[in-house]
Amino acid sequence: MPKNRDAEKRALARRDGAVCFYCGRTRKNPLTMTIEHLLPRSHGGSNAMENLRLADALCNKLAGRLSVPAKLELRAKWHAAEGL
Repeated sequence: MPKNRDAEKRALARRDGAVCFYCGRTRKNPLTMTIEHLLPRSHGGSNAMENLRLADALCNKLAGRLSVPAKLELRAKWHAAEGL
């Protein structure tokens, strides 16, 4: 049975807001966003909610399979650039 990604996105938006984890931009509809794994599945990350964040598709693609510290550093740089 396929996972209900829309339900996961709604749950993430309730928890964190419909905000891109990386650039910090708010979206009206969280269903247009992607689900980001902080610890990539390719590095052993899980689909547990603690490991998931919402991200814009482009931001998620640019972050790729970086390590968690590298993703957090990228996020800090983008937030500083946006003045968040």
